[in-house]
Amino acid sequence: MPGMGLTAIGLTGVVIAYAGIAKTFIDGMHALTGLTMMFGLIFLACGILNGGVSTSNRAKATTLVIFGIASSFGAFAFTLTSVTTLTTFAGVLMIIVIPTIIVAYAAMKIPQYSKPISVIFILAAGVGLATFVTLGFVGPGAQFSLVPPVMEEEEKPAEPAEPAEPAAPAANVIPVEILAGASTPDNPDYNPDVVTASKGDVIEWTNNDNVIHTVTSSVDFGDTFDSDLISAGAKWSLNMENLAAGEYEYLCTVHPFMTGKITVE
Repeated sequence: MPGMGLTAIGLTGVVIAYAGIAKTFIDGMHALTGLTMMFGLIFLACGILNGGVSTSNRAKATTLVIFGIASSFGAFAFTLTSVTTLTTFAGVLMIIVIPTIIVAYAAMKIPQYSKPISVIFILAAGVGLATFVTLGFVGPGAQFSLVPPVMEEEEKPAEPAEPAEPAAPAANVIPVEILAGASTPDNPDYNPDVVTASKGDVIEWTNNDNVIHTVTSSVDFGDTFDSDLISAGAKWSLNMENLAAGEYEYLCTVHPFMTGKITVE
C-alpha cells in the first residue's frame, strides 16, 4: 500500500509538471516527483513479490487498481501534453521496468534460469545502447538524435542603414508593490490591488517581501502573462501595449490567495 500511494503521487506530479500546469515549479517538480515515483516503485515491487508472486483474488484486484491508475495518468499525459521528451521518459521507464519484472519473476518461479536471463538482458541493453550511439555518430544525424540539432542561420549581407527614426516617448511606468508579509493569508498583498492603465503604459511590480512570488494571469494559468519567479527585492514589468482593453485578474502561483486586477483602458 505505501508503494501504491507513493507511485500514484509521484506519477501524478510528473504528469502535472509535463503538462505545464505547474510550470513555475517545473524543474523542481520533475526532480521531486521522479524521485518519489522511483521509491514508490521499489516499495511496490517489494510488496508484490514478498513471499513470491501472489495469485489470490485480492492481490489480483489490488494489482489491477494500481495498473488502472498508472494507465489513466499515462493516457492523460500522452494526449494533453506537447512536450516532445515525454516519449523518451516513458521509454526509459519501460527499459527499467520490463527487465526488472521478468528477472524478478524468473528468480521467484524458475531460479535456475534467473542468472542466464539476467545476463541476456544486460547484454541486450549493452548492444542496444552501443548500436544507438554508433548510429548517432555515423548515421543520418537527427534521425537517431534525442535532441534536435541547432540550425545555424546564414549570415546575410549588411543592409544599408536607414535614417534614424525619432525616439519614442518614454512609457508611463505604474509601480505596484508586493508587500512584506504578503505570503501570510489575510495579509495585504499588492499595493495597489487594482491597477488602471492605458495602452502603452508599463506596470512594474517590486517584490518587497522576503520570499518569492509571481504575477500570473488567473483565467488561463499564465498564458496571457506570467512573470515566473520574482525573487525578494527583484522587479518585473509588463507592457500594456500587448494586452487588449479589458480587465485581467492575476494571482501568485506560489501563494494563490494573493490576487490582484489590471484594468486596461
